[in-house]
Amino acid sequence: MYLGLIDYIVLILLLVLSCGTGIYQGYSRSKQISSKQFLIADGRMKIIPTAMSLLATLKSAASLLGMPVEFYYYGTMLIYCIFPWFIGTYLTVNFFIPKYHYIGSASIYAYLEQRFSLTIRILVTCSFVLVTILSMAVILYGPSLALSQVTGLNIWIAVGLCGIICTIYTSIGGMKAVIWTDVIQASIMFIGLILSIIIGVIDAGGIFKVYESLKAGNRLQFSVVDFDPSIRYTMWSIFIGVIFSSTAQYACIQTQAQRYMCVKDTKSAQKVAWTNYVMLVFMHILCLCVGCLLYNKYSQCDPLQAKIISRSDQMYPLFVIETLGRIPGFTGVFIACMLSATLSTFSSGVNSMATVILEDIYKPLTKKHSMSNEEQVTFSKILSVCIGCLSVIMSFLVSFMKSNIITLIIQIFGVFAAPILGIYFLGLFSSRVKSRSVFVAFFLCLIFQLFMLFGSIFTTKPANKQGGRLPISIAGCLISTNVTTKTITTYAKSNFLVSLFSISPLWFIFIGTMTTIILGMIFSFILDSKDTKIIDPLLLVSTNDIFPCLSSKKKMTKQSIEKQDDNKIEEEIML
Repeated sequence: MYLGLIDYIVLILLLVLSCGTGIYQGYSRSKQISSKQFLIADGRMKIIPTAMSLLATLKSAASLLGMPVEFYYYGTMLIYCIFPWFIGTYLTVNFFIPKYHYIGSASIYAYLEQRFSLTIRILVTCSFVLVTILSMAVILYGPSLALSQVTGLNIWIAVGLCGIICTIYTSIGGMKAVIWTDVIQASIMFIGLILSIIIGVIDAGGIFKVYESLKAGNRLQFSVVDFDPSIRYTMWSIFIGVIFSSTAQYACIQTQAQRYMCVKDTKSAQKVAWTNYVMLVFMHILCLCVGCLLYNKYSQCDPLQAKIISRSDQMYPLFVIETLGRIPGFTGVFIACMLSATLSTFSSGVNSMATVILEDIYKPLTKKHSMSNEEQVTFSKILSVCIGCLSVIMSFLVSFMKSNIITLIIQIFGVFAAPILGIYFLGLFSSRVKSRSVFVAFFLCLIFQLFMLFGSIFTTKPANKQGGRLPISIAGCLISTNVTTKTITTYAKSNFLVSLFSISPLWFIFIGTMTTIILGMIFSFILDSKDTKIIDPLLLVSTNDIFPCLSSKKKMTKQSIEKQDDNKIEEEIML
C-alpha cells in the first residue's frame, strides 16, 4: 500500500511545523544569544513543556514501534516497568538533580571533574558521544525502514528529511527550539497511539473479544518469576534491570538530564522528573494496549512467519495500514507520530552532544584561549550541523543489524551507560574511591560489556535460549500466503559462552554497573591510597538525602526543643 495525497499533506505539515518552530525560536529574538540560552534555554523554561520534552526524548520511534511488538511476543509482563521507573525517578530526584544544580553547569558531567578529575569527565563524555551517535543512527534508520517497507515511503527520503530538518532547527534555535518542537511532537505521538487504539478496538469487535484472544493465547502474563536469566521478562529482570537502566537513563545521560538544567532551580527540576514519570506511565499503557491489539489481529497468522513483513518492527505499521488505512489521512497521522518520535529524540541528541563537546572537552582543554559568548554559540551551531550529518551517515551502517530495534538500543545503551552509572554511584556514595581506581574500573567494565554485546548479536541462540518468547501461529493464514512450514536452523552448541550471550538485555546494565562498582572499590585500596584530594562533602550523598523523613523529624524535634528553651527563658525573665 502507498500513501495518498492527504497522508503526504499531514507529513509535510508536521515537518514544516517542526522546522518553523525552530527557526522562529532562533530569529524571533535578539541575535545576541548567549551560550547558556542556546544550550539550556537560559534556565527559564516552564515545568510542563520541559517534562513533555523529556518524555519525547525518552520515547523514540524505536520505542513506539518496538514496545508493542515486545508485548505481542512476550505478553504483558512489561507492564511492571512502571514500578522500577518510579524508583529510578525517586533516585534521580533525590540524589542526582540536587548535585547537578549545585554544580550549575550545562553539562552534568562537570560533576565528575569536581568529584574525580578532568580525565574522568572527558572519558565519560567521549563514551556518551559514542553511544548517542550509535543510538541515534538506529533510531533514525530503524523506524524509517519499517515505515518504508510497509507504506511505500522511500527510506532515504525519511532518513534524510528527519536528519536535515532536525539539524536545521536545532542549530538555529538551540535548546528552546528543541523543547517546543518536542511539545508538538509528543502531542502528535499521543494522538497517533490513541487513534490506533480506538480504531483497533472497533475493528476487533470490542474490548471483550480482545481480552478473550489474549487469554486464549496466554498473553496475560503477570507472574513470571523464573530465575533463568535468558528469559527476557521476569519479575527479577524487570525490577532489578529496569531500576538500573531507568536511573541511568534519567540521571546519567546528558540527553535527558540536560532538561533538569533548563528550569530555574532544583525543585522545578524535580517536578519535571515526576511530571515526566506520570506521562511516561500513560504512554507505556498505550503501547501495551497497541501490543494487545496486534496479538488479537495476528494471533492466527503471524505476519513475520507468513513473510508478509521482513522485520518484526514492521508489524505495527502493517496493523495501521490494515485498520486505519481505509480512512484518508489516518495513515499519515500514524507516520507523523513515528517521525515525531524520531525528530524529538534526534534533535535532543544533537543538542546534548554539542553541549558536552563544548563544555566538557573544548573549553577545559583550551582554558588559555577563552571564547566569547558569540563564539561559543557559533561553535555550538557548527557542532550541531556536523553531528547531525554524521548521525545520518551512521544510519547506513545500521542496515546490517537484524535485531529488533528496541532490543538493539537496550543492548547498546546497557553497554555504555552501565560503567557511567557505576562511576556516579561510586562518586555519590563512597568518599574513598578516587580517579585512578574509577579509570581502571571503567575500562575493564567497558571491555567486558563490549564482549557481551558482540557475543549476543552474532551468536545464534539455541532452541532453549529464545528468551521466553510465547508461541505464535500461522494456522489462519491464507493458502496463497508465502508461508514457510518447515525450517532447518543450525543453533550454536550450548556452552557457558552461549548461555552468557543469551541473557536478557535487561541484565546488561545491572551486570555492568555492579562490575564497575566492585572493581572500583577493590582498586581504591590499591591505587587511591596516596591520593590526597579533598572531596567537597556536598558532592556526596548524606544520610539526610537517603532518609529525608528522619532528617525532617530531627528538624522538628530540634525546633520544638528550641521553642521549649525559649519559653523557659521567657518564664525566667517574667519571674
